[in-house]
Amino acid sequence: KTFADYTLLVHQKARMERLQRELEIQKKKLDKLKSEVNEMENNLTRRRLKRSNSVSQIPSLEEMQQLRSCNRQLQIDIDCLTKEIDLFQARGTVYSYNCLSYIFHIADQRSIVKTPKTVPDADEDEGAQWSCTACTFLNHPALNRCEQCEMPRHF
Repeated sequence: KTFADYTLLVHQKARMERLQRELEIQKKKLDKLKSEVNEMENNLTRRRLKRSNSVSQIPSLEEMQQLRSCNRQLQIDIDCLTKEIDLFQARGTVYSYNCLSYIFHIADQRSIVKTPKTVPDADEDEGAQWSCTACTFLNHPALNRCEQCEMPRHF
């Protein structure tokens, strides 16, 4: 064996030892990360169990009914405000909140708002009766608001 072979073997052995040390360091880091992940998973599982077992987190039947009622009222309010804005933009007039509340109460009961229909009246001099968009009541042609719910007439 030559001196060059011996030097090459020494360098390769030194490099192999450095790589083994680096491998050991990386294995320790990997083990540490695995233990941290396991600890985090255990903490998450404990929190989920604690949350699911907590009675205070689950609303009672009365609270659920109150929440549903509040949600329904909020949806009605949102619908009313939306309708009021639409009417304002379409006609340039803002209608009262009570009128809109009644409209959406009726619409909610029927689940659809019917489109206005004109029904010919026997007396042609006064024009045709008009159907209210909110309650579908047939109104006299001379009226500008519904006789039943006071919803403005749409021309």
